[in-house]
Amino acid sequence: MEGKKKKDLDTILQEALETAPSIEGYTIRQLSDVINSPWSTTRWHLERLEARGIVEPYELGRAKIYRLRRGKSKKK
Repeated sequence: MEGKKKKDLDTILQEALETAPSIEGYTIRQLSDVINSPWSTTRWHLERLEARGIVEPYELGRAKIYRLRRGKSKKK
């Protein structure tokens, strides 16, 4: 793996959210499955991304759905 930089989890989550359905987004559980990361770690990073204004949650029934905030790029 020489010369390849490992992506941080924030970047991986943002990339996964870019491929999410445009209307629905993903739940924390779905995202943790997509990026193969524990639920608690995924939640912690999503909260960081939300605080930075990169992702936005909305509630659908009892589920909290996350999607990229419109107009935001991958990295900030």
